[in-house]
Amino acid sequence: MTTLPLPSRSGSLARLSGIFCEQLEFREFLSVAWRDDAPFDTPEKAASLVRRVCEVSSRAAFDQDAAAADRFHNRIRIPYVNWQLGRPL
Repeated sequence: MTTLPLPSRSGSLARLSGIFCEQLEFREFLSVAWRDDAPFDTPEKAASLVRRVCEVSSRAAFDQDAAAADRFHNRIRIPYVNWQLGRPL
């Protein structure tokens, strides 16, 4: 199965991922969700985990590959929003 590239939206998912990694609250979420890999005390450590969990070498893939975008949404973005809403991980 071939995955078609997503239409470019100026790297909106890559930018969102970068914004998340800069936020202390997001890094706290990562420390709860991925306890064994914590602490995520820097944006760089958070970005490294996001790339690893989403199986990409660069967050730019989120805007270039539909499967990578799905992994970002399902493994990072949706669990983060649920955590913000107080839902269990």
